[in-house]
Amino acid sequence: MRITKRLTIVALCSIAPSIAIGYAQQYDILLRGGRVIDPANGIDARRDVAVSDGRIVSIQADIPAAQARKVVDVSGLYVVPGLVDLHAHVFGYEGSLVPDETALPAGTTTIVDAGGSGWRTFDEFHRTVMAHSRTRVLALINIVGKGMVGEPYESDVADMDPARTAETILHNRDAIVGIKTAHFAKPGWDAIDRAVEAGRRASVPVMVDDKIFTNAGRTTKEELLEHLRPGDIHTHMYNDRQIELIDRFTGKVQPWMIEARRRGVLFDVGHGGGSFLWPVATRAVAQGFVPDTISTDLHQGSRDIQQSNMPNVMSKMMLLGMNFADVLVRSTVNPAKEIGRYPELGTLGVGRVADIAVLEEQSGVFAFKDSWPAKRLGTKRLECVLTIRNGKIVYERGAVPARGGDTAIYDLLLKHARIGDRGDEVDIAISGNRIVRIGRGLKAAHARVVAEAEGYTVMPATAAEGVAADLTVLDTGRAIMTIRNGKIVTDDEGLTISDATRAGPYSNFK
Repeated sequence: MRITKRLTIVALCSIAPSIAIGYAQQYDILLRGGRVIDPANGIDARRDVAVSDGRIVSIQADIPAAQARKVVDVSGLYVVPGLVDLHAHVFGYEGSLVPDETALPAGTTTIVDAGGSGWRTFDEFHRTVMAHSRTRVLALINIVGKGMVGEPYESDVADMDPARTAETILHNRDAIVGIKTAHFAKPGWDAIDRAVEAGRRASVPVMVDDKIFTNAGRTTKEELLEHLRPGDIHTHMYNDRQIELIDRFTGKVQPWMIEARRRGVLFDVGHGGGSFLWPVATRAVAQGFVPDTISTDLHQGSRDIQQSNMPNVMSKMMLLGMNFADVLVRSTVNPAKEIGRYPELGTLGVGRVADIAVLEEQSGVFAFKDSWPAKRLGTKRLECVLTIRNGKIVYERGAVPARGGDTAIYDLLLKHARIGDRGDEVDIAISGNRIVRIGRGLKAAHARVVAEAEGYTVMPATAAEGVAADLTVLDTGRAIMTIRNGKIVTDDEGLTISDATRAGPYSNFK
């Protein structure tokens, strides 16, 4: 699919009356021709979606355009339930964001602020953020009364009051959906146990962001099997500091992770700026340990570096091998269920609130960064085109410049090299152990590793597309780089472009 799709919006009230004879304009918005995917209702087909008075009122194969005041052509696009981000930061935390500026352009119609407010500060949060946001903002209230305001407050056990926390939840059921404990820097189980006690009193789940450092006196196995309840959530699942999912020596999923999932503990991505690592996620997904929910942990740092909004994190999980339907369930239905808001949220059911995301699956070569930040290249990316919240269009992507559909990814790219005694400079692309392309203007963004060879000679002179990638780079006859079987063996002059985002300090994993 090209990534230049532009929405066509027609206001039918301006069309000549003769066109609309026999039809009443009973719908406010009509999305026409999209691929509607609604896992909750088993729909995956080309359908039209009609919206009126803030609700989804009809999903049919062909709804006449004349019946709607506004028609949007979404052919070639996914029409899905508004995304639900279970872990975001819009209050209290120093990197908090404005929800309408970051959520709605990503197709996220509901966010859950994860621990920014506590029982002392929730009223302020409700007054200053929740009440004024077009995005639906819900809360996991912090077990710390002051909320997520850093040390020493987040480790103040005296401010972790299960009774006052539960009382605040019970008085604000419409806005508070659970409890968060995070960043506890002291040894022992006080923070987790008090959060769980508050959750028991209020009958809500607890989300845990914990540390497993040696001086914490806590282990993943104990936490998951002895302290958390079925329905409680461990976020940051693909990290190696908050949870021990993967055995560093064997690369296998730890047995207590499997046992915890069996007993009902839930696992959330919570990408953030420091909590998503390619080696952990790759090994886990390959063994079938996928997330229960996909969330962003979006804050100023992760927005600017990893750019980890919901479509970005969903795209990363697709890059790791999950299909779009499975990713979508974990971004809509599952989080809505975990916070007790299903089926009002997470579906496109007729009669439900009209929270809708229109997404485009783009083809090309795209860079995705983890938390180190190490880069991986993929050929598919999701991007939001249109967001409807409570029956109103709240975001529409503008026109996108045309881009080529080249999806080639190279393992190594030599830029500006001269082959033998040929006079012109060319780029040499290598995939696996073969030279796959020789030409000018090959894109460095399509390569995992780039070597700048301007002014140097590449031998043998017979190098050509399709032959083995056994090359030597010469500087006036002296070998400065050797490539054997497609791999760099020596690089005496440092021709490989230094870029920390291309690799990562993976030596701590087998």
